[in-house]
This record gives sequence, C-alpha cells and structure tokens, in this order.
Amino acid sequence: MIFVIFVCFFVYLFCLYLLSNDDFIFLRKDVSVEKVFNVTLLVCLVSILFSRILYVAMNPNANFLNPLVFLLLPYFPGLSLTGAVVGGAIVSFLLSKKHKIPEGRFFDFLAFSLLASLPIGFLGFIVLGEDKTNYIKFIGLAIVYALLFIVFLKLFLPLLLKGKFKDGTVGFLFLIFFSVISLINNLIARKGSIFQFDIEAFILISVFIVSLVLLIRQEKLLGKVKKYWETRKT
Repeated sequence: MIFVIFVCFFVYLFCLYLLSNDDFIFLRKDVSVEKVFNVTLLVCLVSILFSRILYVAMNPNANFLNPLVFLLLPYFPGLSLTGAVVGGAIVSFLLSKKHKIPEGRFFDFLAFSLLASLPIGFLGFIVLGEDKTNYIKFIGLAIVYALLFIVFLKLFLPLLLKGKFKDGTVGFLFLIFFSVISLINNLIARKGSIFQFDIEAFILISVFIVSLVLLIRQEKLLGKVKKYWETRKT
C-alpha cells in the first residue's frame, strides 16, 4: 500500500505544479513554485499525522500507545482519509497565511490536486489490496471520484482560473462533495443504519455544514438567488 500512496503523492505534486507554475495570482504575490512545494510538504506531513490520530481514535488499541507502533505505518498500517483531508484543509490555511501565500487559491489547488489523485488511489487498492471483500466499494469510489474530477476539471477549475469563482470556492466545493460521498459510503457500509454515530460521522457532518456556509457566504449565493427570482417576477 505504501507504493500506492507514493504514486498518489506523485500525481498530487504533479497537478499542483501544473496549477501553481506561472499562475497569475502567485506571480503577482511573488510566490514561487519552490515555496508552494515546501509548504505543501508540511501540509502533507501534518495531514498524515491527523489521519493516524483519527484512525487510532476510531480503532482504539493499547498497542498504539507505543510510539513505534503509532509511527511505523508500513508495519502497523491504518490511516483515515477523513482525518487527512480535514487536517490538511485546516493546516493549509494556517501555513499559507504564515508564509504569505494566498490562502484561498492555495487551498483550491491543493483540493483539486488531491481530487486528481483519489481515483488512482482507490484503483491501486483494487489492484494491490489484499482485502478482496472491499473491491466493490473501492471500484465504486474510484468511479465516483473520477467523474467528480472530470466535473471539476471541465467546469469548476476553468471558472476559478477565469475569475468567475472567488479563491477558496473550489476547495469548499471539494469538501462538500467529499463529506457527502464519505457519509453515503459509511451509511452503505453500515447497511443503511443511521443510528450508528461515531466521531468520523460527526466530523464529516461538521465539515459539510461549515463548508456550505462558507461557500454561500463567499459567493453571496443568497443574494444571487434573490436577484434571480426578482428578475423572474419582472
């Protein structure tokens, strides 16, 4: 599985390079690709830490109290994608602000790059994974995220690059879709039982609500909807 993670990481960095290299906003703010990559590596390290912490919180085991067991992922695997995404989103805003990188645009590029790597990651688990009982789930997730990537590539990303979206909007959209897909996946895994509420579900619901509120506020969607209905009436 480490090989799959490295492939996804390569795709992630390659997409980030394509987006950040010669980006007008970054050039205007004197943000180099090297600076973007340095901060991104820190974001990835913290994301892995958050991912491990959430996994341990959801799968408590006394063995994880041993620092070696906690840190040696190749020998004691176990990561939470939700923890990585949420932790990465939070720390990306904090570090980009500290290093004077436009927070919203940096977050957009990270979110899109992650979305590009997710289908490859799930396909990698299908090909190299030992747990054959989850093949159908991984195939479904790979297809869903591949289709979502196409939507972002053909629709949302061009709107961002053309200035039709404000910086941060693509990132918020990604978090909204990610939380919905993850919640549905968890619901299917529980065979439709909505009464099994855990820390991951709480985090996903919180991410969905916060991202939706921030998206509505940033793009002033309520005002646009109101204006649309007023024009329809006239």
